[in-house]
Amino acid sequence: MERLVVYVDGAIAGNRYTGIAAVARSERGYFRGWISRQMARMTNNEAEYHAALLGLELAGELGAGRVDILSDSEVVVRQMMGTSRVNSPRLKGLHRQACRVVADFEQVRFVYVGREENKLADALAAEALAGRLVAMPGLARLEPAGRSAARARLGQWLRRPAEE
Repeated sequence: MERLVVYVDGAIAGNRYTGIAAVARSERGYFRGWISRQMARMTNNEAEYHAALLGLELAGELGAGRVDILSDSEVVVRQMMGTSRVNSPRLKGLHRQACRVVADFEQVRFVYVGREENKLADALAAEALAGRLVAMPGLARLEPAGRSAARARLGQWLRRPAEE
């Protein structure tokens, strides 16, 4: 089974929204998938966990058995590797959820990368924060409820003949 390398990131700003994103590449560097979501306000570490969960969801949808999750969050990487304890009650639930999802894969590795190596996921998370969401064509199943219907209506409107 192919190993996917999935870059993930979360972005927060202000008091309203959070953006999360995941970008999947093959071991050879080819893009396999990408997706972003806008979520309700949360802490930065919660956003990073949600981004990791989104990355795992994307990897599962793409049929990966082995996954490397690359994140610029030392907290998430260390906690998922078991080298740091999870003390926050809010993060404990997200950690347990991530551990359950990880069990569905043959192998998952969490790897810390600096922000300079995570620029695309960072940019997509920032765009999601502002409400500009992206998803690779064919990943409609991963879109939040209602989003695919809105996209379909937009597509119909764009295909409508111009009124004269």
